[in-house]
Amino acid sequence: MGTQPTPSPESGARPCPPDPAAGGDTRHALFHAALAGTGTFVWGWDLDSDRLSDIDEGLAMLGYRPGAIGHTQEDWNRLIHPEDRAANHEAYLRHARGEVDVYEHSYRIRDAQGRWRWVRERGRIVERHPDGRPLRMLGTQTDITELRELADTAQQALERLARIARHVPGTLVQMRVDRERRVTFPYASERCRALFGIEPAELARDGRALLDCVEPDDRGPLRAAIRASARTLEPWRVEFRVRRDGELRWVRGEATPRRQDDGSTVWHGYLEDATERRELEQARQDAAVAAAANRAKTEFLSRMSHELRTPLNAVLGFAQLLESDPVDPPSEGQERRLKLIREAGEHLLQMIGDLLDLTRIESGGFEMRLAAVELRPLADEALAMVTASAERARVSLTLTDAGAGAVVRADRTRLRQVLLNLLTNAIKYNRPGGRVELEIAAPAGPWRRFVVHDTGIGIARDERERLFEPFYRGRGVRGRVEGTGIGLALTQDLVVLMGGRIEVESEPGAGSSFAVTLPAA
Repeated sequence: MGTQPTPSPESGARPCPPDPAAGGDTRHALFHAALAGTGTFVWGWDLDSDRLSDIDEGLAMLGYRPGAIGHTQEDWNRLIHPEDRAANHEAYLRHARGEVDVYEHSYRIRDAQGRWRWVRERGRIVERHPDGRPLRMLGTQTDITELRELADTAQQALERLARIARHVPGTLVQMRVDRERRVTFPYASERCRALFGIEPAELARDGRALLDCVEPDDRGPLRAAIRASARTLEPWRVEFRVRRDGELRWVRGEATPRRQDDGSTVWHGYLEDATERRELEQARQDAAVAAAANRAKTEFLSRMSHELRTPLNAVLGFAQLLESDPVDPPSEGQERRLKLIREAGEHLLQMIGDLLDLTRIESGGFEMRLAAVELRPLADEALAMVTASAERARVSLTLTDAGAGAVVRADRTRLRQVLLNLLTNAIKYNRPGGRVELEIAAPAGPWRRFVVHDTGIGIARDERERLFEPFYRGRGVRGRVEGTGIGLALTQDLVVLMGGRIEVESEPGAGSSFAVTLPAA
């Protein structure tokens, strides 16, 4: 029912059919009784007198005794929830002005126990004055409290589901395939936007929007999996690729089907981005293959080193015997050639050892014996070992010690190997008359540092980035300076295994500085 009588615009005033519910005969009574059984009653409203008719059934539904409430619109309006009165009146005005054919509105009304109940009201103006003003209106009112409560409960459930879905790492879906094999998604959580770039409402209209995202090679297997699940009613599990914004992603889906009475099949399940998992699985497979290859390489190199070292040691042993034969001493030319044989053999043995060390480090089979190591004695020892080669190359060696008895936690044998590699390189890549300085830096917090400076050929910026790659040798030294490209790679690995780091500063023609930082002991 509207609120207060309001004149309609004076346009199209016309007589309306009489009230079909008027009269008090048996049919009328039966009609009202039948409606009351459905929670509905019929009302009439005379706008001139503001008199409501046939509302006793409605009052009874609200628990009021007959006559407890007046029969005017104003009396009824006092039962309407204050927050709903204005909207209800506006709904009536739209009908009175002829903007809508039927007055229709839902609002809350107070029952005899003081509770608010929801009602749905529909009505029409059935008679007007000659000037178009409403004269008489008929309508029905239905108690929809239970429906509203059910709707509210359903809405709350949907909101809970939406909140849960926002925290689920994937898209919750309800997929439907009808008897004509049309695919729709009556429900898809909001994460489908991020996964497919598709709005849930679009999927609800036409599931082809999702299928269009699937890589062409995967569409056939995907459709076949859906058909098989619909036929057997077994859970549907599948992985397929989708392309969004040019990026290829893997999607994993799992859903359980149920046959509907209309012959369609509905699945409830989820779709999730499986790209990271697939990449992780691929990385594990690659790692397993690499580990197997490393084991095979290590085993091969171990056998080969044994096969190479045995004859090499024999060659070196015979060369030393010939060099020191007191009965038949070698001539000057023979002695020079024997020295070349010995140096080449020793170099080859060292290269084999470095290669084996590098391989063991890569395969994780390299052991460090960490202990407190004083830097100064080790530096003196290493410098003594390279003095002869420095003299041959006409390179001077100096030691600067600001370490104040610096002690590091390291493997002494491997740290000496690091020092020798750096000093040997500094001499090898230097120039006649050049200098090599080994500097033990002043202590700095929990770290100790030494630096090998040289005045050699230097290293270009683009080559410094690859300097510690196994077997890499700079463009300027290939074919000019002997070497395998293993030394610096092994040096870096050894330093890292001892918990330290190695850094390089260099410019072409301005020499190089290799700094090693290790934890203090």
